[in-house]
Amino acid sequence: MHLTNKKYICEVWFSSTNLKSLKYCLLLLPRPCFSTGLSTSRKRFTLLRSPLGNKTSKDQFERREYRNYLYFFSDKPYKVLAFLDVLRYSIGVKSKIVLSVHLEKKSHPQPRKR
Repeated sequence: MHLTNKKYICEVWFSSTNLKSLKYCLLLLPRPCFSTGLSTSRKRFTLLRSPLGNKTSKDQFERREYRNYLYFFSDKPYKVLAFLDVLRYSIGVKSKIVLSVHLEKKSHPQPRKR
């Protein structure tokens, strides 16, 4: 007889322009999460101070976006739902969430023949 065991996996990608809010969000999450930092994207743009006057007078700005990836797995669906409930309180952090269910087949040990 084969039984199936469900394993719930939650993958989350975070991005924020504020590094502190990203760190606070990660502190709220449960400890058995596996996370890794991703590359920081930088966008630079230049604006003229006076569009009609001096063309050499320019201001340069930079926008940094910090990113992180984590995944969490459990065999109990209420733990995954509690994890997603904590993610609601992340202010200033954009997130992409992917949930998946993996079925594992288990078989009972067969009695030995003598």
